[in-house]
Amino acid sequence: MSSPATDERYAYIDLVRVVAIILVHVFHTGMFFNTWEWHVKNPDLLPVLEPFMTVLHFVRMPLLMLVAGAGTAFALRRRSLGQYAGERTRRLLLPLLVGMILVVPPQVYAERVFSGAFEGSYLDWFPTVLQFRAYPKGNLSWHHLWFVAYLYADVLLTLPLVAWLGTPRGGRFMEGLSAWLRKGGRLYLLALPLGLGRLALLRFPETHDLIHDPKVVVFFLQLFLFGHLFGRRPELVERMAELRRPSLLLAALFLPAVFVEIPGLAWMRVLLVWFFAWSAMIGALGFARQHLRSGKPWLAYAQEIAYPFYILHQTVIVVLAWKSLVLPMGPWLRLPLLFAVSFAVTLLGCEVIRRVPWLRPLFGMKYIAPPGPDKRTVSVQTA
Repeated sequence: MSSPATDERYAYIDLVRVVAIILVHVFHTGMFFNTWEWHVKNPDLLPVLEPFMTVLHFVRMPLLMLVAGAGTAFALRRRSLGQYAGERTRRLLLPLLVGMILVVPPQVYAERVFSGAFEGSYLDWFPTVLQFRAYPKGNLSWHHLWFVAYLYADVLLTLPLVAWLGTPRGGRFMEGLSAWLRKGGRLYLLALPLGLGRLALLRFPETHDLIHDPKVVVFFLQLFLFGHLFGRRPELVERMAELRRPSLLLAALFLPAVFVEIPGLAWMRVLLVWFFAWSAMIGALGFARQHLRSGKPWLAYAQEIAYPFYILHQTVIVVLAWKSLVLPMGPWLRLPLLFAVSFAVTLLGCEVIRRVPWLRPLFGMKYIAPPGPDKRTVSVQTA
């Protein structure tokens, strides 16, 4: 989930990442109100939100993995393979472990109290986390940080391939593949392996536990590799910019497949759904590339806090949603209020993390030593 916030050439990647994380916050706020299973629930539900949230479901996390893959390609331009692996470990594995011990547990506690499975204070309950029994039987979980775990697994799994792509032979392969994909509408064909992979593993449920989740593991590994390719061959993103309007038209054409079952043709629906999602992702990257050709100060700041924002946001939403249940208000008032307050509290948490040097690496940010009495330190977030 990292990219060079100070490299103006890739500002469009930062923009897409920031927008995707905001959409994740919108989605998780909505989860408190729709009819889908979640950690805590509002007593008055809003099924009307579900069509919008269904569309977000197919785009938000795939888009985030796509740009994360591109970010790894940018990181390799400044590092050796060993430095790259070490830096990804510091920025992914360390925040994941910290998140599982300190950030996620309040969500699990709220869920246990909400469901009636526990009565008592958080301090009374927290030692159960340190029993290291996996959720849902136990209370140790990564919850929404599953994405960080999968991204780190993809980094490790692709190290041999990444090393080969850095060789002259690997470079020639990517150059030839890029030349082929830039012709006509061939970029859209990358939706085919995404859809076929989902079909081949259709019988497997989505567990987000990494070990028993082959459908999601394969799918996000594909997206990671596609993003890595785009990061290494920026001319492919330039082609996306050329295809930005046709991409959104195609996405609109395939959109009904998200909502309409096709009797006897379930396989076709799966393919059409992922052609929709892939077209939407190409359109998003294309428009961002076309309209953001240089970095902006606000974007540099948003990119710097994007990762800690992702780590914190769901815990803030769950806890505030649970606590808000004592307030007498209808769902249409609670929904915007929960979104606004949780967004503000998450931003405040990010600002605290950003300003405390020892907290920064625990949430995936670069460590910056406190300035001495005769010098100032400038905060720069690198890939």
